[in-house]
Amino acid sequence: MGLYTFANFFGKGLSFLLLPLFTNPKYLTPADNGLLSLFSQAIIFLIPFISLGVLQSTSVDYFKLDKKSFKDFCTTGFSMVVFMSMISFLIFYLCRSFLFQRFSFPTTFIWAIPLLTLMVFCYEFVMLIIRNRNNIVTYANINVTKTSIELGLAVLFIVFLAWGWRGRVAGMIIATGLVAIYGIYFLVKNDYLFGSIKRNIIYNELQYSIPIVTMQLSMFCLFSSDSFLLAGITRNNSQVGIYGMACVFGSIIITLGSALIQYMVPKINKTLSHTEIDYSGIRNQFLIFVSIMAFAFVTLLFLVPIAYRLFINENYWPGIRFYYFISTGYFFWTISFFLYTFLFYHKQKKILFTLAIISIIISICSNYYFIKYFSSLGAAISVCCIYFIGMLLSIIATKKYWRPLIYSPVR
Repeated sequence: MGLYTFANFFGKGLSFLLLPLFTNPKYLTPADNGLLSLFSQAIIFLIPFISLGVLQSTSVDYFKLDKKSFKDFCTTGFSMVVFMSMISFLIFYLCRSFLFQRFSFPTTFIWAIPLLTLMVFCYEFVMLIIRNRNNIVTYANINVTKTSIELGLAVLFIVFLAWGWRGRVAGMIIATGLVAIYGIYFLVKNDYLFGSIKRNIIYNELQYSIPIVTMQLSMFCLFSSDSFLLAGITRNNSQVGIYGMACVFGSIIITLGSALIQYMVPKINKTLSHTEIDYSGIRNQFLIFVSIMAFAFVTLLFLVPIAYRLFINENYWPGIRFYYFISTGYFFWTISFFLYTFLFYHKQKKILFTLAIISIIISICSNYYFIKYFSSLGAAISVCCIYFIGMLLSIIATKKYWRPLIYSPVR
């Protein structure tokens, strides 16, 4: 657990050390950071449409399929993803005028976003398999190496070559590309690729992808629609940059939650695959998770305001009031995401689809209303409200799965 946490927090910690640099108007203005925030959010938006639920299926099918069947699944899944990447590039190209007029997307984004999204999928796919194989040291090494290269190149390109936001994008593409190449090598070396492309796998994944893509779209609406609506309504990327910096600090709690879940999910999935399920073991995992998250959340509420003053430029200080709402909302989300583990394992398509549709409607309506009348502060308040409602919905939706955790005997 410590290695997973370190691997995920290394990048966040290194990023924070570079915040004085990345928030210095001499190198990156608030408008530049606002544009970079939209760039990252666009990738989050595109990933579910490219991956089609392949990542979620991999997490479960790794434990269910034999080696040959899983090899065919990997080969078929990769073929689907490459095809969808080509489609996404075409769509971005056709929509380039709208994206420029509404969000000030430069021409570079039109090809960089689909390309980087494909490479992010390769990276996440291979990391998922490494995690399932319990190769913790390899997992940590890849994560640390990718982050070091990405941020190192960002410093080189932004500070010494004065490329501005283009230097940050270039660092992302090169670092993720190198890891993606290693990922392909890893998959080939371990005989996970070059199997058969199966029609039944394509059919099953397309069926499974409907609720998964919808759910991922709902996650985009939850995590990113606030930034896009803020940019679209205010037409002010500087305001998006200040708000985005508050989101960066708020996401610390999500980074910690993701690190713990990376460690716990394979163990939970393996336990659920047994004929006799050890509910007490899963309960212990949940109690550990909630205890760590609650302690970290309270601690961060006191430490982040200090970090704001020490690490970032004063132009971003007004965003501290946004942080409290955003961080609280993200804490609610980490609890929801743990509960979603049961829905993913049992492939509860209808429940996932229903929750996703409800989340999309709530997030868009809430964000639009609060941003229209309260601007950036409204976006932060909306985040807190949306995730609290989402947590309540996830508790209700997974009731039959967590009830045995309460009533099972302690071992």
